[in-house]
Amino acid sequence: MNDRWMERRRGAAKARGAFGDSGKQRSALRRKRRTGAFTLLELIVVITIIGILGTVVVVKVQGWVWRAKEMKIKNDLKSIVDAAEQYHLVAGTYPGSLEEMKPGAKLPDGSEVPGTIENSKDPWGNEYIFEMGQDGKPQARCLGKDQTEGGEGENRDYQYPDLGGGR
Repeated sequence: MNDRWMERRRGAAKARGAFGDSGKQRSALRRKRRTGAFTLLELIVVITIIGILGTVVVVKVQGWVWRAKEMKIKNDLKSIVDAAEQYHLVAGTYPGSLEEMKPGAKLPDGSEVPGTIENSKDPWGNEYIFEMGQDGKPQARCLGKDQTEGGEGENRDYQYPDLGGGR
């Protein structure tokens, strides 16, 4: 009976991992569990790297957005002056305002305006300025985000044709 009792005891102990290979199996399971997870330090390092990369991307993209707005302004101003020149070729006079060059506008004789402008607003939603210059030629201007003369960055003024006055 003693032998039988010892066998049962060893079997129960072995099942619990007190003897034999099951102790090795348990430590292997522990190692396996540890290699499947990340430590707090690893997570902090990864999150920091992602934050740095995100900052670099945002800074680069902001520059692209500003350059895109600037190109849009320059192209819109040129389109306005080109449309005024086309109007002049057909009507014999320059238009008095942007409204006379928009789609659906009519010439004094009732015919359709040949060169219309699709967009009369700058990237901030303000109307472009159309006027006749001192030389009698059409000019288009954008006063920037602040809608006042002068400024830098988004508040910079643009004019077409650029007369070299810093606009």
